[in-house]
Amino acid sequence: MKSVEDLVVEHIDWMRRKARTYYSEPQDADDLAGETAYRILLYADRYNHASNFKPWASVIMENIYITQYNRRRCVLFTGYPEYDMAGFERADNLATLNHLTEIINRQRDKSVCIECVMLYAMGYCYDEIARAVGIPVGTVKSRIAAGRKTLRKALNVSKC
Repeated sequence: MKSVEDLVVEHIDWMRRKARTYYSEPQDADDLAGETAYRILLYADRYNHASNFKPWASVIMENIYITQYNRRRCVLFTGYPEYDMAGFERADNLATLNHLTEIINRQRDKSVCIECVMLYAMGYCYDEIARAVGIPVGTVKSRIAAGRKTLRKALNVSKC
């Protein structure tokens, strides 16, 4: 019986080809294949050696792609303190940014959920946020969901 590490080495070319079905850019496809290999190795203990490797790896790759796609699809908040204000030359854009910042700050004062949303928008994963804030991962997930709902309501935006 081969180890998971051996299976990853054996099938890495297949993973790269499979990733190219999701992304046309070779760098993005290689990133997806690399992330898939990383996750496979990270969760090697969950692999059932009685099952086929490729379907298991395909599911992992598809889930990673879907997560990445959903993150790109929604408008992500940037850390507004480090935002480059030079790009906002028109007054209406500056006013819009100030308005959004004001809404986020107002909601941040009302709810602890916004902190988790902002950390998630900055690219931190659930585990990292849980460690930083000192709460369980399940609480982080529920706070992010509640914080998004709060911001959507405050911004009068439909769910993306």
